[in-house]
Amino acid sequence: MRAPDVRTPRIPAEANAETNTDQPRDCAAVPPLAKGLSHYARKRHARLQVEGALQGVALRRLADGRWLACRWGLSKELADSEVEVWLQRVGGRHV
Repeated sequence: MRAPDVRTPRIPAEANAETNTDQPRDCAAVPPLAKGLSHYARKRHARLQVEGALQGVALRRLADGRWLACRWGLSKELADSEVEVWLQRVGGRHV
């Protein structure tokens, strides 16, 4: 019985060529939508995401300003003005 081959696989040199090398690869960077928001809008954005997380709801901001709420494998698109009311309705005590 032989030991398994644990060498690092060889990758062709042309496979490492990236076209967008000027773009940062930091996952903690501010998303493009949040760059144009005011300080208070960013705080509200973060607060809504935290309140949703406490209720088991993943809230993501869409490019057009609406929100996508995901819970239990289901999703719902919400207008910006509907998010807080919807969180109160589905979550109860945390909001």
